[in-house]
Amino acid sequence: MRISNNQKFIDRNKKISQIILYSALGLLVLGFVWSLKNTNVEQNLTAYYILIPAYLLVQVAISMANKWGRSPRPDEIIALSLKGLNNQYSLYNFNAGVPHLLVGPAGIWIINPYYHSGVISYNADKKRYVQKGGPNFFAKTFAQEGIPSIERECKNLLADYHDYVKSKKLDIAIEPQVVNFYYSEKVDLQVKDAPQLNIQADKLKDYLRQAAKKPLLSDEEIKRITDQLPKETA
Repeated sequence: MRISNNQKFIDRNKKISQIILYSALGLLVLGFVWSLKNTNVEQNLTAYYILIPAYLLVQVAISMANKWGRSPRPDEIIALSLKGLNNQYSLYNFNAGVPHLLVGPAGIWIINPYYHSGVISYNADKKRYVQKGGPNFFAKTFAQEGIPSIERECKNLLADYHDYVKSKKLDIAIEPQVVNFYYSEKVDLQVKDAPQLNIQADKLKDYLRQAAKKPLLSDEEIKRITDQLPKETA
């Protein structure tokens, strides 16, 4: 498999995640020291004004660190899960209109990664995804580990892809498909009735191989598409 990364974008976000983390830790230390040095009620209240935002900022920093600050990052996990696919496949990270785009015999795929744990199901009556268990309230709320509106995110990704194709004036007619990619080891997917495709990380490669048994793209079509997209970098 060929891989094309926007390394500048990755490095920049990694640096931002580190800055947020160090800022949060600095605020935590400041709030703790303040509470030790100032013992009356009014001054202790000021410590809470420092510690509570610091704690929330730590949760945000953890979320960003999961995406950018530590290895393997989501893009690396996607590449690892697809390792073994031949060079008919090309993976584009952060440089083709959407975070992760895969082109190959099985078609064009937008890979939408989620690091969410617990039982994830789809409520057909309410037409929304539901998460049970998993992280605590603060992690779900502030570290973005609560299940989002997956249907909306899929629509937004498709719109971003089409905007990219239009802005770059690319000659790509085939419609991409979105696959929601869950890479937490603690996730339990129960989404058979969901309108979107949801797959755990270790099953995506086999799914694509099965899909490629009736290829949507020929070698010539794959080359014509990939010639229009950013070149291989890794």
